[in-house]
Amino acid sequence: MGKKEVSLEVNGSHDDNAKITKPKVTFSQKIGALCFLVVQIVVTVTVMRYSRISSKGKPYISSTVVVLSELLKVAGASMLVARDAGGFDGAKRQIYREVFVKRSETLKMMVPATLYAIQNNLLFVALSHLDSAVYQITYQIKTITTAMFAVLILRKDITKMQWFAIVLLAIGVAVVQLGVHSKSAHVKVEDSGEELRPQQNPAVGILAILAACFSSGFAGIYFEKVLKQTKQSVWIRNIQLGMFGFVASAITMLLKDGTELREYGFFHGYNGVVMTVVGLQASTGLIVAMVVKYTDNIIKAFASALAIIGASLASVFIFSFEADTNFAFGAILVVIATYTYGTRGRKPPRKA
Repeated sequence: MGKKEVSLEVNGSHDDNAKITKPKVTFSQKIGALCFLVVQIVVTVTVMRYSRISSKGKPYISSTVVVLSELLKVAGASMLVARDAGGFDGAKRQIYREVFVKRSETLKMMVPATLYAIQNNLLFVALSHLDSAVYQITYQIKTITTAMFAVLILRKDITKMQWFAIVLLAIGVAVVQLGVHSKSAHVKVEDSGEELRPQQNPAVGILAILAACFSSGFAGIYFEKVLKQTKQSVWIRNIQLGMFGFVASAITMLLKDGTELREYGFFHGYNGVVMTVVGLQASTGLIVAMVVKYTDNIIKAFASALAIIGASLASVFIFSFEADTNFAFGAILVVIATYTYGTRGRKPPRKA
């Protein structure tokens, strides 16, 4: 095979009968897309945090941002379809044909959209019944479930060293999160000095977060499979996913925040910063889909882990966050895991 190169293996499947499409993308393009995703997530998380702590009085209702970002994602993907179709007339015909005529293809996107909505609700349940540290550690199992579904659904080959890197990544992110949350894990009741603890059922919390991890892993790999095994463009798939995502997020918003919406209104607390958050979240959804299309969900997990570290470092300078030894140790584990997965995980070519 000639020259040796350092590579983040994309699909990894050696099965000649596999139907996964491998787009022709150079290694530098993959790295560029991943770096762009990392920067995008860091900026999004930082601006989101600033939007929450800088608001005067009652902050905006966060579920409204999710609804608007889904709408904006559909609009953004439609504009990209128009660019590729040579204008809005071509885009209208293509969107009508691919989204509304080919209804069976559109319905495929109902699966990940529904699972993501279920996942978000399960995470709220888990947060209500688990301490912050337990929540952050347990939620990293999603990295392992994603790899597991990649093997089961996409028939992806993952080497022993890559499995080691995936587990190490989950541990590293959990330790980083411990470093971030350790200083704010306990809330004290003013005057009494007692800890404020709602009625908690740890068993319910653990079951909820495990279900969320499996939902996240399956939804991500299912979305990757649809993106790579069908001819529809990534922008059309984003329109389909955004439509179902809008419906799911709107229902969640009404059920979760209906009382507040009636009292304060949909756009309560909105300003330029909040609208920036809406735009960033919508664009992140488009970028994530591209990364999944041209690399895979496991690589995306590594990019997200690096973004967590980047966002935390940004917080040091912007929000006076103090990084402790847990954060430093976890960051080192994430870097080692990323390097190991990318450069030491490839199997040697099979002999004929």
